[in-house]
Amino acid sequence: MVMGSYKRYYWTIGILLALQFFLFLFNQDPQRVESYYSRIFYPVFSYLPVILFAWVPFSIGDIFYGCCIITGLIFLSLCVKSLFQKNYAIAYRRILQFLIFILFLYTYFYISWGTNYYRIPLAQHMHLNVEQVSRADHLHVLENYILQANDLREELDLSSKSKEIANKELRDLMHNDQVFTSILSKTQVHSKTPLSSELVSYFTVTGYFNPFTQEVHVNQNIPIQSYPFTTIHELAHQMGIGFEDECNFIAFRKLVDHENAWYRYSAYYEAVQYLLRPLYKDKELYKSYISKLSPLVKADLLEEREFWKHYSGWIDRVATVFYSGYLKHNNQPEGLERYSMMAKLVVAWELQNQQRHDF
Repeated sequence: MVMGSYKRYYWTIGILLALQFFLFLFNQDPQRVESYYSRIFYPVFSYLPVILFAWVPFSIGDIFYGCCIITGLIFLSLCVKSLFQKNYAIAYRRILQFLIFILFLYTYFYISWGTNYYRIPLAQHMHLNVEQVSRADHLHVLENYILQANDLREELDLSSKSKEIANKELRDLMHNDQVFTSILSKTQVHSKTPLSSELVSYFTVTGYFNPFTQEVHVNQNIPIQSYPFTTIHELAHQMGIGFEDECNFIAFRKLVDHENAWYRYSAYYEAVQYLLRPLYKDKELYKSYISKLSPLVKADLLEEREFWKHYSGWIDRVATVFYSGYLKHNNQPEGLERYSMMAKLVVAWELQNQQRHDF
């Protein structure tokens, strides 16, 4: 009789585990993921969150995360209470219910969006040879980008820029994209403001994508110079790109030739920082390239560093460990270093352009 009362829980767990096993097997073939999930299923499935959430002016995803945390704490407290009361049957039921809750979220994550982590890499789509990028090529591109950033910054008054206007322009830019059109889903191209940008800042997050509601959020408190790049990066996630370096590259590629000098500067400003990171271990070389930055670009970097320093603490350290583990679990063994791999994509792209020009 006891076994019968748990039967529905066992069946639910079994079905969810079977779905997980199917997804695991499905994700072993990037071509299959690309052809059937990222280009067919995901664009169609995305109409569901568009209908349910996109029209709501505030973040449903933030509320969802809050509800998940509260639900988890309730399950935990009820289980502990049952154990203290030595009501082991109730405690066991709570454990089964909590397990179903976690398995459902985990399964839905991959159905809703997470399978995009296993699609064909962007470098392969664009025929970028990232394996043959040399140190000399890297430094040449870095020097050129520093000059570009310096020149663009001289003509900019960033204090006059509007994030609200940028939101609309950048959404239109991605919706009308012709560069990555074969790999981006255009079912939904929309960004929102977090319920609390102040709270998000304590996690040192510039922007984030909620894979359950498929909402893009851009931290409204971040310095203006990073805002366009961050917005495009997060929209790229929403449009079906999983890897962090690829979202960075798409942001760079979409902004670097834009007629708006602010957007072009944001592209070069971020690219320079990612190109500088591999030089950290060579202090002298790193300092020599930092010295090439103009006083205005250095001031922007200092402003951004001071902004994040204000929010630095145990919260962002815990969040960093958690998110790095999340990336490693989802086909990015480099963890947070995956962001910096954008540098290879940028250099390979420049080399490809040079070869075409020479030809």
